[in-house]
Amino acid sequence: MVQPATTQDLSRLALFLNSTHWIHRHLDWRNTFEWLGQEPFLILSRGGEIRAVLNCVPDPAAAAWIRCFAVSDQTLIQESWQKLLQCAGEILEPTHASLLAVGLQEWFTHLLLQNGFHTKQKIVVLEWSQHPIPTVPIARDFLIRPMELSDIPIVSQVDAHSFEPIWVNSEPALEAAYFQSAHSSVVEYDNEIIGYELSTAANFNAHLARLAVLPEFRKHSLGKALVCQMLSYFSESGFTQITVNTQNDNLASLHLYQSLNFRLTYEEYPVLTQ
Repeated sequence: MVQPATTQDLSRLALFLNSTHWIHRHLDWRNTFEWLGQEPFLILSRGGEIRAVLNCVPDPAAAAWIRCFAVSDQTLIQESWQKLLQCAGEILEPTHASLLAVGLQEWFTHLLLQNGFHTKQKIVVLEWSQHPIPTVPIARDFLIRPMELSDIPIVSQVDAHSFEPIWVNSEPALEAAYFQSAHSSVVEYDNEIIGYELSTAANFNAHLARLAVLPEFRKHSLGKALVCQMLSYFSESGFTQITVNTQNDNLASLHLYQSLNFRLTYEEYPVLTQ
């Protein structure tokens, strides 16, 4: 039986997800349980026990990322996937949202490729490690300052105008990112936010999680200035490794990071879609 997951399922869902080996979790700012009550977040049960879970709630509206797929047993992967995906597809059809996933594990990537998904692009990882940090002068018309919680609605608008729809972060996602960040800043022009940066940190490793500048201001080296400020902050704080992700076909992004001595690693993950 397939049914929507609700807040009443929280305890048994937590027990199931913590006990199964076969689980895909999306790189998400919000945990799985925050999506309870939204669709499609589905549970496949048999004999009253959870056998599989699929969460692909669209956020933003254009992108239904597979946020979680979990199954109790390897022998049930194919059957459970097909049943849950059929139900999810019926829910998503009127929304016209693209169904997408990041292949973080081989078994999950193989499952998607077996079931009609194809690789759209790849997420690549770059690393910066104790290189000299260049000075990037910007015009006096621009001001870089720390981000504040009250900035999030405008930051969300900047984000929406800076990325293709599937890569946009919603306002709730950006608010969650802000609270999880170790460093965040915005750049202003004429008292209006036109760009921002969000970075996380753990165990003296930092990660540039989000960088955006409105397209009409990208010729002013503002993105580079935001990154350099972040690098200075973490470098002075004793962090020894700083990473960033981007898409392998985002040549402008790759050029920016490589110009600041970020180097491609061997770590990459396919982005799959139907």
